[in-house]
This record gives sequence, structure tokens and C-alpha cells, in this order.
Amino acid sequence: MNAAARILRIFSFALVALVLPVTSVAAAPSRDPLAHLDEADAVQSPLDMRSISFGQRGTELVLHVVTAGEWDPAQMSGAEGRGLCVNLFYGRLPTPRARICVFDKGENRPGLSYARLDPFGQAVENRIIAATVSRPDKRSLLAAFEPSTANLGQGRYSWQAQSAWSCAEPATCHDLAPSGGNVIARIRPLKEPRCLGAASRNPRHRCSNGALRLAVMPPPSEALLTPNARCAIISKALPYTCQFGVRAAVANRTVALVGDSHAAHWRGALEVVAQARGWRGFSLTRSGCPLSAAPPDLPKARRASCRQWRRAVRRWFTRHPQVRTVFVSQLSGVGVRVPAGRNRREYQVQGYIRAWRTLPRTVHQIIVLRDVPFSTDNSPLCIERAIRRGRRAGVACAVSRSKAVRRDPAARAARRRGTPRVHLIDLTPFMCSPRLCFPVVGGVLVHKDKTHITPLFAGTLGPFLLQRVGRLLR
Repeated sequence: MNAAARILRIFSFALVALVLPVTSVAAAPSRDPLAHLDEADAVQSPLDMRSISFGQRGTELVLHVVTAGEWDPAQMSGAEGRGLCVNLFYGRLPTPRARICVFDKGENRPGLSYARLDPFGQAVENRIIAATVSRPDKRSLLAAFEPSTANLGQGRYSWQAQSAWSCAEPATCHDLAPSGGNVIARIRPLKEPRCLGAASRNPRHRCSNGALRLAVMPPPSEALLTPNARCAIISKALPYTCQFGVRAAVANRTVALVGDSHAAHWRGALEVVAQARGWRGFSLTRSGCPLSAAPPDLPKARRASCRQWRRAVRRWFTRHPQVRTVFVSQLSGVGVRVPAGRNRREYQVQGYIRAWRTLPRTVHQIIVLRDVPFSTDNSPLCIERAIRRGRRAGVACAVSRSKAVRRDPAARAARRRGTPRVHLIDLTPFMCSPRLCFPVVGGVLVHKDKTHITPLFAGTLGPFLLQRVGRLLR
């Protein structure tokens, strides 16, 4: 979709929202960790914690603290006895083995630091956590980060927050929250409300959650501006590269995601796989340019740019022999320039096969993610109307499967004999029945525009992609 069309659709959503009446809609269940309230027990400290939540949302850990008084990051100083931290306990150990603390990054901006502790409480490792940290107001802090940055893998742990402020009577300036003791928690591949998104269509486990019956997360008017899953920029040179998954120091495998924008929107699902399996992932994507040997049907300048990107991708893999597994996906309806006398469909299929064969033998598995079903131009407005009328948007706005599911030449190529290192994963059943495809599944909006899925729905596909990948790599 070009920029003008995107702006027009945003304007249309906003206009409809202003003109049509809004009725009350059942609130969707919260995705945030449970908040623990705390009493006023450190009365002389502005860091007297009144509410603390720490736990998993999606694939990330989320920390939210609300204090009794106002404070600034610049006031945090271990040397002066002031701090706001979360202690982490592993297994049955009675003493914390790690600590996450707020610190000043400079110019009074908050950051998070990590300290690994020995059995006597002494720090044996210190580093800064790559986290998204904000301050909704001067009495609160909100942060999100990957579990691996705090050396947390899949499984059980417990935590308790502590704060300290320097004053004449130390007992009145130190706080532990929750005051009742440690909170037991668990890191999972994905933490979401029951039956959210793709989980509602799990073929092995019938799942129903009444709280999601009328929910639509996010609403169509917000989805279009929602970026794909987080990815840290590594290089802006061709091929533009960013990193997802766990940090390099703890990764046990390196993978890559390659293709056009229809590869990029799968990153939310692959993030779940990477966190669960301890993978570091590189994303190499370029809008309108699939990894194929067939020339795309683009204007001359963009076609030349696509050729350059494809050559750069092949060179990148030569320089990164540690990448053994590659995930590819692309728009199923992408056009190609077909030589005279050639069959279009077969030429598209062979274009993918030839491109995959150019990847070095250090790549052991090429996993093709079949392209997702398409939405329609009318789906966003239909969903908005269903929300206002208190109807189930997924059912009211369903699309015929024959219209939504397009032929995918890459999927066809993956099924061909003679491509032993190529495998196909098709998650269409989580979006479609044998007859219909649903724009809202398990309370989650499937598409953010006509052909791209929302990051939230991609994330809910993650556990099922994890199962399929596990079988392929067993």
C-alpha cells in the first residue's frame, strides 16, 4: 500500500469514528502482570512503593512501579543509600542471585542495570539492560525487556522489589514489596490471556474465553500505525539488518529471517520461537523484494535496487556461516517479469528454487512460511461497525476462503522434490476454516492492512510455529 492510500484509510477510520455513535463494548482481559498493592510502611521515603507489578507480557518482562512520592533518576545512588530494585531468586535459594535496579543514564533519564550476585550478595557481573523505560509521571516507572537480559530462561523464578532512601531513621526509609514475601513466577514461550488470538483455534485443544467474545485488539484505526515486532538495528548498509531473539552471549543458535514485508510481519511469531529456544535472529527484509531469482515487476530503478539487495543478501550469508537455519516468506501475489513463451506460475516457482540454491551450504534448513490469507478493503469498516453494534466482528466480517487464500508459488516450490533442505510451514488453519477466513480471531485483529498481520496476532501464532519448528529440527 502506498503512502497516499495509507493516509486515506487512516482518515476514513477517523471520520467514521467521529460520525457514528459509539456503544459500550465488553472490556478485553488485561495482558499486564498482576499489580500487588503495598501499605505505607516507609513513611519518610518518596520511594515507599504503593503498587508493584513484575512479570511476563507476550515475550517480554514488564516492570511497573508506583511510589508514594516524587523522585528523579538522578537521585538514585547506591553510594548514598538510595535505590529502587527488583531482587531475583532462582530455585529454592533463600538469597537473591540477581538484581535489576533503576539508574540514571544521564540528563535525568531512567535506565535499568543488571547485577549477578554470589551467594553472599556480592555483585560478580554488572551490565546495562537493553530495555524500553518510560515515566508516566514522577511517581512511577514502566519498563519492558527480554527475559534473557536478566539471565532468565524458560522456567520458574521468584522476585521481590526493594527500595531504599537515606534518612535519619533507616527503618522508616526501606521498603519491600510485596511485604508478604516473594512472588513466584514462570517464564513461558508466550504469556497472554487464555485463548487469546490463534490459541482460540488450536486444533488440539478446544479453547473458549467469553471475555474475548466481542474484543478486537487493537482496533483497526490503531492497527495501521502499529510497527512490526521489535528489532534492534545492526547495520543500515545493504542488506539492512536488525536483530531479534536473545542476546548473543546466551544464544545457542543463530537464525535469519529473509524476504519482503511479508517476512517482516512474521517477526512477532519468530520472537516467541527465538526466546523459547534461545536463538539469536537476524532480520534481512526489503519491502517489495522477495528472495527470488525472478525479476520483480517493478519500475526500473526499484528493480535494480532489488537486484542489489539480493546480491547483498547472498554475500551476507557467506560472511555469516554460523547461520544454519533461514526462514523465508513473501507476498504470494508479487508480480514478476516473465520472458516471452514462459509459463508465469512455473517461472515464479523456479525463481524461488533458484534463489534458495544460491544460499551457501552452511545453511542447513530453509523454512518457508506460507503467506497469510488476505483481508479486504471493506474489512476495517465492517469491524468498526460490528464493534459499535456489539456483534462478533470475526464472524460478522468473515471472508470466503476462496477469496482470502491466494496461491503461494514459494509454498509450491517448497513441496517440490529436489529441495531436501527446504521445508514448508502453513499456519492458515489458525486464521481460516475450510470455508471462511476470519478478520478477528480470539479477540485479536488479524490484519493491520489488507495483506499484513498485526504484531499481536503474529505473536499468538508463535507457540504453534514453535511446535512446527521443533518437529522439523528434531
